[in-house]
Amino acid sequence: MSLFGLEGRVALLTGGARGLGEASAAALARLGAIVVLSDIDAAAAEETAARLSSETGAEIVGRGCDVTDAAAVESLVAAVVADFSRIDILVNNAGIHRRVDPLDYDPADVEAILDVNLRGAFQVASRVGRVMVSQNGGSIINVSALGGGIAGLGRAGTIYCMTKGGLVSLTRELAAEWGHAGVRVNALAPGWIRTPMTTALQNNPQRSALVTGRVPLGRWGEAGDVAGAVAFLAGDAAAYITGHTIPIDGGVANVIQLDDNTP
Repeated sequence: MSLFGLEGRVALLTGGARGLGEASAAALARLGAIVVLSDIDAAAAEETAARLSSETGAEIVGRGCDVTDAAAVESLVAAVVADFSRIDILVNNAGIHRRVDPLDYDPADVEAILDVNLRGAFQVASRVGRVMVSQNGGSIINVSALGGGIAGLGRAGTIYCMTKGGLVSLTRELAAEWGHAGVRVNALAPGWIRTPMTTALQNNPQRSALVTGRVPLGRWGEAGDVAGAVAFLAGDAAAYITGHTIPIDGGVANVIQLDDNTP
């Protein structure tokens, strides 16, 4: 079990107030990590941190941070180091999604998605990377998506998927840059997961049925399915894994189900 324990380690999560961030924070805390949960909504981050701390008995701190603001990111990372002396785990999870038709789009939507999902993720990884390289170790987990270079999904998701594909490239490059210092960098590519971001799709019975019909495991993913992979990559059980993107998708990326009537 020591391979999976995180006692004494300090974890920073972005976009942590709800959804995948919240579930990941809870999983890391239950394994013994001290967790700093950040979100652009500071009040929500503090509320979620207090609730999870009560549920797990772990030290969980909520902080506000806009990942598109370089000064805010710098301040967040400095505060975590000042309070806990190190950062061992980064879950780079902050992200937004807006439907953008590649033939007819609002440039403001494109810039917003790029700012949060790609530039923001890079800023956080860069600032935390400085800390990890200086301390000769750490694990960075970028949250990409099934559409981030693994599968083309359409549905006006081009810009979102482009940014998530950028995170896959960022993952490989940072793994190459910082491997010499013992810093591992990996990514997760969730498929259809029940989170606040997918509420509209979940609540549409016809579209939701199309989703589960395409998933070999026959169900929606839960936030905990992603959090389990985060916990694995954060700890010593994954000590020789870096530069990889792991789909958390119920088999969508690599499995084609054939029914009895298929030739």
